[in-house]
Amino acid sequence: MKGGKKGKGMRFAAAVLTAAVLLFSPSCEAMPQAAVSQAASPSSPSAAPSAPEATLQTAGGDAPPAGTEQEGTQNPAVSYRMEEYHLAGETLEITVSYPQLEGDGREELNTLLRERALQTAELLEQEQKQTEQASEPVESSPDASSAESSSAPQEQRMVLLIGGSQCYLPTDDFFSVAFTMDINDSAQQMPSKEWYAFNCDLHTGEEITCADLFADLDGLAAALRAQVEQDGVENSLLTYLTKDRLRAGLPGVPVAFGSGFVEFGYPVPRSAGGTLTITLPLHVAAAYRSDSTLWEAIGIS
Repeated sequence: MKGGKKGKGMRFAAAVLTAAVLLFSPSCEAMPQAAVSQAASPSSPSAAPSAPEATLQTAGGDAPPAGTEQEGTQNPAVSYRMEEYHLAGETLEITVSYPQLEGDGREELNTLLRERALQTAELLEQEQKQTEQASEPVESSPDASSAESSSAPQEQRMVLLIGGSQCYLPTDDFFSVAFTMDINDSAQQMPSKEWYAFNCDLHTGEEITCADLFADLDGLAAALRAQVEQDGVENSLLTYLTKDRLRAGLPGVPVAFGSGFVEFGYPVPRSAGGTLTITLPLHVAAAYRSDSTLWEAIGIS
């Protein structure tokens, strides 16, 4: 990868940290549940953690979000396969699928795709290790041991992460992937969701962000606000996602590009699901575009 990626990687790491704070800290706002993607119920965990392993799945793209119209150019599709990371432990179970591009010279890009897909899993694994270390027994006096043994046992915390990916625009020029992480945590009253994206110029190997493709951020924020109102989300989210708040998130919010649509992922309070995705028609979003030549690969000439 080129040296220009370092700055973008730091900006993305900051965005991930912000999402992690929202995810693992209790929300200060009481809001009804909205836009929550429910995770599946955890299966029976194994007696001891097993070594992570990756398995191959069938390759293929995914359908666009419901209600979007197909528009834009139909470029030849790049070939990719799906791989899966699975970890089963006593208190943590993880299953995450992610794409890997076929062909020579894709090693660095595939490594980045895997790292991006597994970033939430790594945070959960680190948290589990810290919890286990903090709960390790320490030497104590007989009286203290007696008091501890007589206390009621605490319920064991269980965390389930189900992660998937959608390759919205896998063309020869531009590769756009959206990652969705559904988290069920027994310590929380409701599930939460993380959503992030990865876009790449396949000719240069450079990661492409919202900042690279949009110039009129005030206009884009207004369009996002209008879409939120049109989507009919809960009043609490309408109050939360003001135009100013939407504008403040730009251009750092994750964005994914599909055939005829653009999807933005905004962090919201845990009680509202953790993330709300806002989908704009491609021609609407393109009205606020930069002069990047990648818009032609996306479908706007």
